[in-house]
Amino acid sequence: MKLAALLLWVFPIWAQSTGSLEGIVVNSLTGAGIGGVVVGLNLVQEAYRTTTDASGRFQISGITPGDYDSFVYKDAFTLVSTPPSIHVSPGAPTRLRFELLPPATLRGHVYGIDGEPLAHIRVEAGGSDAAGPTGSQATTDEDGAFALENLTPGPYSILVWPPAANASFMRGGTRMEIRPTYFPSVLDPAAARDISVESGDDKSGIDIRLQASPVHRVRGVVLDAERKPAVRVVVEAIPKGAFGVLDYSADFGRFFIAPHSEPIFRVPMESTGTGPDGVFEFPSLPTGEWVLRSGAGLVSLEEGVERYRFYGTATASVRDSDIGDLQIRLAPTFDLNVRFEWSDGSPASNIRPSARLLSSNDAFPDRFAGGPIEHLPPQRYRIRTTGFGNYYASRIMIGGTDVTGQTVDIPSSSPAIRVILRPGGTLRGTVKQCGQGVVIVWPQSTLPGDAGKSALCGAGGAFEMRGLPPGEYYAVAVDRYEPREMTTAAYLRGVISKAASVRVEEGATASLDLSLTR
Repeated sequence: MKLAALLLWVFPIWAQSTGSLEGIVVNSLTGAGIGGVVVGLNLVQEAYRTTTDASGRFQISGITPGDYDSFVYKDAFTLVSTPPSIHVSPGAPTRLRFELLPPATLRGHVYGIDGEPLAHIRVEAGGSDAAGPTGSQATTDEDGAFALENLTPGPYSILVWPPAANASFMRGGTRMEIRPTYFPSVLDPAAARDISVESGDDKSGIDIRLQASPVHRVRGVVLDAERKPAVRVVVEAIPKGAFGVLDYSADFGRFFIAPHSEPIFRVPMESTGTGPDGVFEFPSLPTGEWVLRSGAGLVSLEEGVERYRFYGTATASVRDSDIGDLQIRLAPTFDLNVRFEWSDGSPASNIRPSARLLSSNDAFPDRFAGGPIEHLPPQRYRIRTTGFGNYYASRIMIGGTDVTGQTVDIPSSSPAIRVILRPGGTLRGTVKQCGQGVVIVWPQSTLPGDAGKSALCGAGGAFEMRGLPPGEYYAVAVDRYEPREMTTAAYLRGVISKAASVRVEEGATASLDLSLTR
């Protein structure tokens, strides 16, 4: 009896010494409460969290009084404003109201090559933002309809896959096969068109008709380093040019100008394997240029890229007939060292630069930082450099040869790659009424492969870019930044008339004031 009385006396004191949080999370477009939203408070040593009920309401009790950062999250929903910092006091609850923008939806139909609706077809929406890949997938119903839901704002590529039972058929004496098809009903990824959505959008009419392409049989043999058949190794067929599609900036910072905007999806690849005689066969490769690659002696899988002790490639031009005499020869991979140096030859040890090797025949690109890159296939590469802070790569040397901006053979006997760094220029300025705008700066040559930079406006519209190579640049400030569209040569050439010109000198600071282009 005494213990019960003691507890009844202690509980009110404890309750009065802690605080509580309550509130609601609503759809900013409809005002309706949103269930399943994670809401909470963060402090260095303490954190509290809960989930909203079906009406969007939440409550947290027993909070130690103090100053906290609030947070709110639900997959695919977007915050209207930054969650506030709050002070929790003992006694009366602290009340908060959060507003979230709902995700978007894309609706449409899939039709067969005969124009009839197709059921049970996989449809994918691929997108990207600063946090990484985004997207959705769906399956068509009996009427061929699909709904791609929970899409965050941004552009999306739509890809439709062929039916599971995808048999070849003859048309005009040519063997045909239905192929993965992009919106708006095209096979070529360069001809695909993105669909942009905003929060709460519900867009319909995204109709896609599957397309067919002539296909041919491609056979060959894989030989190991001793010219003997390589047994039970994987062979992949990759459309030539496939690995240029993702070579753009997905965030703010350095980018390389692309020839045109491409779908976020990687181009679908084909895969097969060799038999006991080292022979492989692709029964149905579409017409076009292909790179075939194979490896043996798997070492590791890093960042989705397989490393092999032996590696080989071959090219196939698939046109009007089958191919039966291809040969892939596996050669030993090797380790290549890369050094970053100042112009006086001393090591650049106080910065963290990086470089990227892109193979000219569309084997996977490889990234490396200062030091060795392991298990590199001997072939032709382009070398791109990034991440130098206040400096730029004035020269890229292999032995005594300057290979800056070139595609070069890198055989196993190559000496180390040396990247020579020099002080870059700085560009500073302001943008009138910038808000959340972005400044884009690029060389006036505006050629695919040229390196540019992008940066957010800061307080008062101020911006700064460091480490720019000397030269003539264009600069434009935009209120919306979509890297896949706005870092292409076509887009940048189209806004030259609205851009300002500026010259950047090595080790010097240039100033520029811009107006926002909407």
